[in-house]
Amino acid sequence: MNKTERIQSEIMKRLSVLIKDNVRDPRVSECIIGITDVKVDSELSRALVSVSVFGGDGEQAVNGLNHSAGFLRSRLKELMDIRTMPALKFVLDRGAEYAAEIEAILKKIRTDS
Repeated sequence: MNKTERIQSEIMKRLSVLIKDNVRDPRVSECIIGITDVKVDSELSRALVSVSVFGGDGEQAVNGLNHSAGFLRSRLKELMDIRTMPALKFVLDRGAEYAAEIEAILKKIRTDS
């Protein structure tokens, strides 16, 4: 595993806990957030964090996370042994939604046949 992959993995693990335990924004705290992927650029200046949102408005939750990105970045910097912490940008991963829609369509097809 190279340096970038290690950083991505560490950010993913630590960020999950930080969001659950420290973000008080109601757009975020009223739903369940799952981090599905973290991609850090080669300069380690930016990290794109893909999240799934359950039990709330995904777009609003992502807005809340992006609003809290500076706080989360500073907390990550304290927890990780890294010289420069990448800026965090959160995006909504709609994979789970699409999977649920496809499952519902397949279930309907099975019951109609």
